[in-house]
Amino acid sequence: MKAQLPDPHPQTSESEKEAPVVSITVISWNALNDLKICIESIYQTIQNHTFEIIVVDNHSTDGSVAFLQENYPNIEIIQNKKNLGVARARNQALQASRGRYILFLDVDTKSTPGAIDNLIEFAETNEDAGIIGAKLIDGDAQLQHTCRQFPSVLTYIFQKLKFMPFFEQSRRLREHIMADWDHSQVREVDYVVGACQLIRRAVLSDVGQLDERFFYGPEDVDFCLRAHLHGWKIVYFPHATVVHFSHNKHKVPFSKQTFKHLWGLFYFFQKHGYLFNVKSKDYAVIMPRGLETSLLVLVDFLTIAIVFFVWSFVRNMMGVFTLNEPVPLIVANLLVFLYWFLLFLFFGLYRAWYAYSRFDEVLTVLKTVTIGTLIIFFVTANASDISTPPKFSRILIVSYWFLMAMFVAGGRSVLRTVQRHLLEAGFGLRRTLIVGSGKETRRLFDKVAHFPALGYRIIGFISIRPVREKKRYHGVPVVGSISQLGKIIDSERIEDVLIAFHYRDQKHVMEVLNQCADKEVKLKITPDLYGTIMGRARTNQIYGTTLIEILPQHMQPWEQKVKRMLDIFVAALILIFGLPLWLLVALIIRLETPGHPLYSQERCGLRGNPFKIYKFRSMVSDAEKKSGPTWATKDDMRVTRVGKFIRQTRLDEIPQFWNVLRGDMSLIGPRPERPYFVEQLRQKFPLYSRRLRIRPGITGWAQVKGDYDTTIENVRQKIQFDLFYLENMSLRMDFKIMLMTIYVVLARRGQ
Repeated sequence: MKAQLPDPHPQTSESEKEAPVVSITVISWNALNDLKICIESIYQTIQNHTFEIIVVDNHSTDGSVAFLQENYPNIEIIQNKKNLGVARARNQALQASRGRYILFLDVDTKSTPGAIDNLIEFAETNEDAGIIGAKLIDGDAQLQHTCRQFPSVLTYIFQKLKFMPFFEQSRRLREHIMADWDHSQVREVDYVVGACQLIRRAVLSDVGQLDERFFYGPEDVDFCLRAHLHGWKIVYFPHATVVHFSHNKHKVPFSKQTFKHLWGLFYFFQKHGYLFNVKSKDYAVIMPRGLETSLLVLVDFLTIAIVFFVWSFVRNMMGVFTLNEPVPLIVANLLVFLYWFLLFLFFGLYRAWYAYSRFDEVLTVLKTVTIGTLIIFFVTANASDISTPPKFSRILIVSYWFLMAMFVAGGRSVLRTVQRHLLEAGFGLRRTLIVGSGKETRRLFDKVAHFPALGYRIIGFISIRPVREKKRYHGVPVVGSISQLGKIIDSERIEDVLIAFHYRDQKHVMEVLNQCADKEVKLKITPDLYGTIMGRARTNQIYGTTLIEILPQHMQPWEQKVKRMLDIFVAALILIFGLPLWLLVALIIRLETPGHPLYSQERCGLRGNPFKIYKFRSMVSDAEKKSGPTWATKDDMRVTRVGKFIRQTRLDEIPQFWNVLRGDMSLIGPRPERPYFVEQLRQKFPLYSRRLRIRPGITGWAQVKGDYDTTIENVRQKIQFDLFYLENMSLRMDFKIMLMTIYVVLARRGQ
């Protein structure tokens, strides 16, 4: 018999028919009996407000759609060709909805008289309540704990173990489900479960829709958390009761939905950057870079081991000498892996990878394998290999090169493909800010959001003007202005900053660069602004989205490692073999003037971190006791006779080789400055903080080309020299500076 449709009254005007007060959305998947009860209860219980019902069917095969079409022709039905999950289906309903409020109802619910009306009336009188949850009871009228505190990773573990009394009665689990409370009062809570949520449409304007990366939970927790972050209240309203039959249904363990739910939990904690406390941000990403590197090393180990054993087997088959005993074979394999590991490390194959071209990485692997194989060939060569044609056993090295190139490149490509899919699913994304305003910023956001494999998670926008009111775009807030950028980078653990200004706002680019110069962030800018930072950029183009990395690290990874090795070698050599001379210098200083022959002072090092620099004292003791921090002048009366000599010959810098061994400094780099002067120079000279992105040096381009610092104005030229060095860093440049430093010392051009 066809069901009689009650009129969803009162409907007093055409405008009310076009825009109902509430849009009720129900997701159905092979739940015909539940659907009948749910829909009938809605029509029977709403008395005071107009409504529409939208049912999204996730490819049911039990006749649900036919039942609705026959019995409820006024209901809007959205049919999917497959099960899209909860979040995507509810977003389909949201897009079709027209009401001032949207009510999410699970298909296994039954509304009681007045429940939905009471929820709406409460929302009408409490405008700060963005999401309101009803009181839920099961089929036996027992209370379900559906208003809760935000979960931790332990919460879900305890829930799975609550069949054990210890876990069921644990304080953490009881606090999470708010078990020690009678649930009879209206109360602001962390979140209400998605079985019954009344949502104000204004919340959708701020927060956006449900995150479709969730298939089956916890999309409701995620949505409430995002609403909280936008200032909306989540309220539990016990004066509206809905029956929820979910707990009476048999759930199949280890089903496909169970694994998708676990995947959703994994993504939830990774997305919001915590594991134990939502406010602490105690864990930025579930897959940190350390784990990424470990997986890469493991893949390399497995592929190199496979190549070694396959190659050994081939050599043995051809009668060429090889190892046959298991233990020597395993030891040899470990030594071979260690060799390749150091070589890969040297050529930068273990640096952080995000959305770079897999083809480029394959080319780098081929280059490294080729060099490594040639090294093996020549190291194991003997004189007869040069005077006679190569033996068959030597030619087999070509097969080893081929196997290494194929297996290592292939293994890495598989890992990068998996990693890219994880990025597209939202795992391992970098926390990112977009700086700018207007349509350029929105356009860049849309591109980044469309291609998650780029690796960016947009945390917020930075405005070029002071922020006086809350603004959002697709749920992402404006978090501050450019003047606050440095602090926001630190507090939000930002890893990337994308710059998208209108051409009229190019003047702000340098301010952004100054705020980020000493931060461990990558800066990328839209091509329209390339002219403002010409010469300090590197172009990346992924998925047709062109972003130019500005102020990149130009020195190759292998050069950086060689540079550090040279630092340690030269510093140790000078300190050890020159020790008698340095002791003599210290003695002469002590004999001329009282006080310790060594002088220490706080300087700003890598990323602005302070450290103690050591020098031979060239001035009288406590030289700045009365004057305070000041630069030395050309004929400074505080400089002693011995001090003048060691300054001219640069011998006063010798103790700094200890700083080089400690890792505070390098042989070559910008000279470290005192914090007192750094703060002045930051304000006066744009990009000064850029010097803090590398280790300071004992000598540098500015030291061999310029004079001692005497005034802030005199520093301007030296900053230009330092920036020139930063833009042209290379081992070749370092060797050139070393030779020029030797000339300066011999010519006694020091002051």
